[in-house]
Amino acid sequence: MAGGREATVTAHLALDHAGVAVKDLDRGRQMYERLGFQLTARSMHRGSRTPGGPVEPWGSGNHCAMFREGYLEVIGLTDPAMYSNVKALVARYEGAHMIAMGCDSADAAHAELKRRGVPVEAPRQLERDAAYGPAGNETRRAAFRNMYFERDAYPEARLLYCEHLTRDVIWQPHLLDHPNGVIALRDVFVCAPDARTTAGKFASLFETAAEPAGEGEWRLALARGAVWVMTPAAWAHRAPGAPTPPLPSPAGIGFRVASVAETRSLLANRGVEVHNGPDRGIWVGPADGCGAALYFFQ
Repeated sequence: MAGGREATVTAHLALDHAGVAVKDLDRGRQMYERLGFQLTARSMHRGSRTPGGPVEPWGSGNHCAMFREGYLEVIGLTDPAMYSNVKALVARYEGAHMIAMGCDSADAAHAELKRRGVPVEAPRQLERDAAYGPAGNETRRAAFRNMYFERDAYPEARLLYCEHLTRDVIWQPHLLDHPNGVIALRDVFVCAPDARTTAGKFASLFETAAEPAGEGEWRLALARGAVWVMTPAAWAHRAPGAPTPPLPSPAGIGFRVASVAETRSLLANRGVEVHNGPDRGIWVGPADGCGAALYFFQ
């Protein structure tokens, strides 16, 4: 990894959250609660359409599953007549889209990336009202500064850096326990026809190594969590029989759980089809994950 100032931002990149985009947010919430995730109350988005633009209401919202490390965002449309960047996502497919890296300063990250010639937009302000407290009877404003990478250069995902301005509003202690036992966001699996090139591109962006992890697979370790890049054949081996979204794209998300056996039992008792996976883990198919295959590891 590069030394000096250039390493200060990317050296501490962590997998902050992954996002699943759905057309029907009510259905998305029901599907993920069935899988044993405790989801936050619905939160409506407000943001700027362009960097530096005014913050305004959007026609989208989310429910989040907050973990001790990272979180999962189920994001969807609430008013198709209003502006939302979710429209373009679900027009392409429903499923995993967003890979968000946590950073301490969006401005510092943006300055560094621009010096390196990375095609990235300026940071944008994003806000949403969130229920606060165990009873959810208080509302507080959650605020972020998001920096999106240009899709022409990074078509594989809705890739962004996220600076949290109100971490206490997002990671509330009572939200961190889940019936399915998930304790951390562990992986995002990206499927790309030219996986080797994509892995190299991500390695340069994240300033980390793309380590071969199997035939047609590369793993990019971050300060917390990892991004995997794999060929369609490698993905078919990891998720046999599972349909894939239009490529390139994130096809699956991995979680760390307290007990795979207990997670398996909960899912089976709720009528979810569970498959044996790699690393003594289990997975459920895209039909149960709103288009994303979901993996559970201990």
